[in-house]
Amino acid sequence: MAAVWLKRRAAFWIGLAGIVLVYCLYYLYFIYDLSRQVSLHAMHVLKFIFVLAAYGVGVLGLRRNVPPGMMQLWHLVYAACLLLLVLLGMYDWFFTRAPLAVRGIADNIQELLVSPVLFVVISIISYRSRG
Repeated sequence: MAAVWLKRRAAFWIGLAGIVLVYCLYYLYFIYDLSRQVSLHAMHVLKFIFVLAAYGVGVLGLRRNVPPGMMQLWHLVYAACLLLLVLLGMYDWFFTRAPLAVRGIADNIQELLVSPVLFVVISIISYRSRG
């Protein structure tokens, strides 16, 4: 029993450290304008890769620690937000640049998906629901 608890705890901390690392790299690259030399299309692809990396690390860190319903919530949040971001990206690529307000909302959604906030919130809800 203690060994299972240690594995769960280790999976949580490794997942949290992985998402924090992805978020730090994202923050340094995009927030501090290190991506200024990259084209718009490449920036879209890089942001998508960062979201997928955070999603993958989160799945690995949460799959043993949360009930299946919470994992479904994790998948649903990422799927809905990614669908919205991909649609906005396609509009940006194929038609014209999205308005500044829309891009700001997309950047906020992107940052939420890459940050460890969802990982921690789902972990806390799962922990509290176990009793």
